[in-house]
Amino acid sequence: MSLDSDPEVHAAARKAALATKPQSASAVPRPPGLSDQQHYLERFADFERGVLHDNIVLCDLKCGVLLAFTSAMAIYALNAMAEPVAAHRLGAWIAPACVLAFFLSAAGFLISCSFSLATVMPRILHDQAQDHIFWESAAFTGSAGDYLDAMNSLDMHEGRTEKLHHLHTLARICRAKFATMSRAMNFAVVGFVVLVVAELAKAAA
Repeated sequence: MSLDSDPEVHAAARKAALATKPQSASAVPRPPGLSDQQHYLERFADFERGVLHDNIVLCDLKCGVLLAFTSAMAIYALNAMAEPVAAHRLGAWIAPACVLAFFLSAAGFLISCSFSLATVMPRILHDQAQDHIFWESAAFTGSAGDYLDAMNSLDMHEGRTEKLHHLHTLARICRAKFATMSRAMNFAVVGFVVLVVAELAKAAA
Protein backbone atom coordinates (compact mmCIF):
# COMPACT_ATOMS: atom_id res chain seq x y z
CA MET A 1 0.00 0.00 0.00
CA SER A 2 1.36 3.43 -0.94
CA LEU A 3 1.89 6.18 1.61
CA ASP A 4 -0.49 8.48 -0.31
CA SER A 5 -3.43 6.19 0.48
CA ASP A 6 -2.54 5.69 4.17
CA PRO A 7 -5.19 7.40 6.39
CA GLU A 8 -2.65 7.95 9.18
CA VAL A 9 -0.37 9.85 6.82
CA HIS A 10 -3.24 12.09 5.72
CA ALA A 11 -4.26 12.71 9.33
CA ALA A 12 -0.72 13.70 10.28
CA ALA A 13 -0.51 16.03 7.28
CA ARG A 14 -3.78 17.72 8.27
CA LYS A 15 -2.54 18.24 11.82
CA ALA A 16 0.70 19.75 10.56
CA ALA A 17 -1.18 22.09 8.22
CA LEU A 18 -3.47 23.25 11.03
CA ALA A 19 -0.50 23.81 13.33
CA THR A 20 1.28 26.04 10.79
CA LYS A 21 -1.84 27.90 9.57
CA PRO A 22 -1.95 31.52 10.78
CA GLN A 23 -4.79 32.47 13.07
CA SER A 24 -7.66 34.36 11.53
CA ALA A 25 -8.78 37.72 12.82
CA SER A 26 -11.58 36.11 14.84
CA ALA A 27 -9.14 33.66 16.45
CA VAL A 28 -6.96 36.38 18.03
CA PRO A 29 -7.22 35.91 21.82
CA ARG A 30 -9.32 38.54 23.56
CA PRO A 31 -7.85 40.28 26.61
CA PRO A 32 -9.73 39.61 29.82
CA GLY A 33 -12.36 42.18 30.76
CA LEU A 34 -13.24 43.10 27.17
CA SER A 35 -16.38 42.14 25.34
CA ASP A 36 -16.28 41.06 21.71
CA GLN A 37 -17.42 44.51 20.59
CA GLN A 38 -14.82 46.30 22.73
CA HIS A 39 -12.11 43.94 21.51
CA TYR A 40 -13.08 44.60 17.90
CA LEU A 41 -13.04 48.38 18.45
CA GLU A 42 -9.60 48.20 20.06
CA ARG A 43 -8.18 46.18 17.18
CA PHE A 44 -9.80 48.50 14.63
CA ALA A 45 -8.29 51.52 16.38
CA ASP A 46 -4.86 49.86 16.21
CA PHE A 47 -5.37 49.15 12.50
CA GLU A 48 -6.46 52.75 11.86
CA ARG A 49 -3.39 54.08 13.66
CA GLY A 50 -1.17 51.92 11.45
CA VAL A 51 -2.86 53.22 8.30
CA LEU A 52 -2.50 56.85 9.37
CA HIS A 53 1.13 56.33 10.35
CA ASP A 54 1.93 54.68 7.01
CA ASN A 55 0.29 57.56 5.13
CA ILE A 56 2.28 60.15 7.08
CA VAL A 57 5.55 58.31 6.43
CA LEU A 58 4.70 57.91 2.72
CA CYS A 59 3.89 61.62 2.43
CA ASP A 60 7.19 62.59 4.07
CA LEU A 61 9.13 60.26 1.75
CA LYS A 62 7.47 61.67 -1.35
CA CYS A 63 8.12 65.24 -0.24
CA GLY A 64 11.75 64.37 0.48
CA VAL A 65 12.19 63.17 -3.09
CA LEU A 66 10.30 66.19 -4.43
CA LEU A 67 12.44 68.53 -2.34
CA ALA A 68 15.65 67.08 -3.77
CA PHE A 69 14.32 67.35 -7.34
CA THR A 70 13.00 70.90 -7.05
CA SER A 71 16.16 72.11 -5.32
CA ALA A 72 18.31 70.84 -8.19
CA MET A 73 15.94 72.27 -10.79
CA ALA A 74 15.86 75.66 -9.06
CA ILE A 75 19.67 75.84 -9.19
CA TYR A 76 19.57 74.81 -12.87
CA ALA A 77 16.99 77.49 -13.72
CA LEU A 78 18.98 80.20 -11.91
CA ASN A 79 22.15 79.21 -13.77
CA ALA A 80 20.27 79.20 -17.08
CA MET A 81 18.90 82.66 -16.32
CA ALA A 82 22.45 84.00 -15.89
CA GLU A 83 23.61 82.60 -19.24
CA PRO A 84 23.35 84.95 -22.25
CA VAL A 85 20.63 84.15 -24.79
CA ALA A 86 21.49 84.57 -28.47
CA ALA A 87 19.42 86.82 -30.70
CA HIS A 88 16.31 85.01 -31.93
CA ARG A 89 15.11 85.07 -35.50
CA LEU A 90 11.55 85.76 -34.35
CA GLY A 91 12.49 89.00 -32.64
CA ALA A 92 14.58 90.68 -30.01
CA TRP A 93 11.89 90.10 -27.37
CA ILE A 94 12.60 86.37 -27.23
CA ALA A 95 15.84 86.77 -25.26
CA PRO A 96 14.34 88.74 -22.34
CA ALA A 97 11.29 86.47 -22.44
CA CYS A 98 13.56 83.46 -21.94
CA VAL A 99 15.27 85.15 -19.00
CA LEU A 100 11.87 85.92 -17.48
CA ALA A 101 10.74 82.32 -18.05
CA PHE A 102 13.83 80.96 -16.31
CA PHE A 103 13.18 83.33 -13.41
CA LEU A 104 9.55 82.23 -13.12
CA SER A 105 10.62 78.60 -13.31
CA ALA A 106 13.16 79.07 -10.52
CA ALA A 107 10.53 80.88 -8.45
CA GLY A 108 8.08 78.02 -8.92
CA PHE A 109 10.68 75.45 -7.87
CA LEU A 110 11.67 77.51 -4.82
CA ILE A 111 8.04 77.88 -3.74
CA SER A 112 7.66 74.13 -4.17
CA CYS A 113 10.73 73.64 -1.98
CA SER A 114 9.17 75.76 0.75
CA PHE A 115 5.97 73.71 0.71
CA SER A 116 7.98 70.46 0.77
CA LEU A 117 9.92 71.68 3.78
CA ALA A 118 6.68 72.67 5.48
CA THR A 119 5.39 69.15 4.85
CA VAL A 120 8.32 67.24 6.34
CA MET A 121 8.69 69.56 9.33
CA PRO A 122 7.48 67.96 12.59
CA ARG A 123 3.87 68.80 13.33
CA ILE A 124 2.91 68.81 16.99
CA LEU A 125 -0.83 69.10 17.47
CA HIS A 126 -1.75 68.66 21.08
CA ASP A 127 -5.01 69.68 22.69
CA GLN A 128 -4.93 67.64 25.89
CA ALA A 129 -2.25 68.61 28.42
CA GLN A 130 -2.93 65.73 30.82
CA ASP A 131 -3.19 62.68 28.58
CA HIS A 132 -0.96 59.62 28.70
CA ILE A 133 0.20 59.64 25.06
CA PHE A 134 1.89 62.93 24.18
CA TRP A 135 5.55 62.93 25.24
CA GLU A 136 5.32 66.38 26.85
CA SER A 137 2.28 65.52 28.97
CA ALA A 138 2.47 65.63 32.72
CA ALA A 139 2.61 61.84 32.91
CA PHE A 140 6.06 61.84 31.26
CA THR A 141 7.65 64.88 32.90
CA GLY A 142 7.99 63.36 36.36
CA SER A 143 9.98 60.43 37.62
CA ALA A 144 9.69 56.88 36.35
CA GLY A 145 7.79 55.92 39.49
CA ASP A 146 5.25 58.71 38.94
CA TYR A 147 4.81 57.53 35.37
CA LEU A 148 4.19 53.94 36.47
CA ASP A 149 1.67 55.08 39.06
CA ALA A 150 -0.16 57.19 36.47
CA MET A 151 -0.29 54.34 33.96
CA ASN A 152 -1.34 51.73 36.51
CA SER A 153 -4.20 53.94 37.68
CA LEU A 154 -5.39 54.64 34.12
CA ASP A 155 -9.02 53.76 33.62
CA MET A 156 -9.85 51.58 30.60
CA HIS A 157 -12.48 53.99 29.30
CA GLU A 158 -10.17 56.96 29.79
CA GLY A 159 -7.33 55.21 27.97
CA ARG A 160 -9.57 54.31 25.04
CA THR A 161 -10.83 57.90 24.83
CA GLU A 162 -7.25 59.20 24.73
CA LYS A 163 -6.36 56.67 22.01
CA LEU A 164 -9.28 57.77 19.84
CA HIS A 165 -8.41 61.42 20.38
CA HIS A 166 -4.84 60.61 19.31
CA LEU A 167 -6.15 58.98 16.13
CA HIS A 168 -8.11 62.14 15.34
CA THR A 169 -4.93 64.18 15.86
CA LEU A 170 -3.00 61.89 13.50
CA ALA A 171 -5.75 62.29 10.90
CA ARG A 172 -5.47 66.08 11.15
CA ILE A 173 -1.70 65.86 10.69
CA CYS A 174 -2.10 63.50 7.72
CA ARG A 175 -4.67 65.76 6.08
CA ALA A 176 -2.50 68.86 6.53
CA LYS A 177 0.59 67.10 5.18
CA PHE A 178 -1.11 65.87 2.02
CA ALA A 179 -2.65 69.30 1.39
CA THR A 180 0.77 70.95 1.64
CA MET A 181 2.35 68.25 -0.52
CA SER A 182 -0.30 68.86 -3.19
CA ARG A 183 0.66 72.55 -3.33
CA ALA A 184 4.33 71.63 -3.56
CA MET A 185 3.69 69.29 -6.49
CA ASN A 186 1.52 71.84 -8.31
CA PHE A 187 4.23 74.52 -8.13
CA ALA A 188 6.84 71.97 -9.19
CA VAL A 189 4.78 71.05 -12.26
CA VAL A 190 4.32 74.71 -13.21
CA GLY A 191 8.03 75.42 -12.76
CA PHE A 192 8.98 72.41 -14.86
CA VAL A 193 6.60 73.32 -17.71
CA VAL A 194 7.89 76.91 -17.80
CA LEU A 195 11.47 75.63 -17.78
CA VAL A 196 10.81 73.33 -20.73
CA VAL A 197 9.22 76.18 -22.71
CA ALA A 198 12.19 78.45 -21.97
CA GLU A 199 14.68 75.77 -23.01
CA LEU A 200 12.81 75.12 -26.28
CA ALA A 201 12.72 78.82 -27.09
CA LYS A 202 16.41 79.15 -26.28
CA ALA A 203 17.32 76.12 -28.41
CA ALA A 204 15.38 77.50 -31.38
CA ALA A 205 17.48 80.67 -31.42
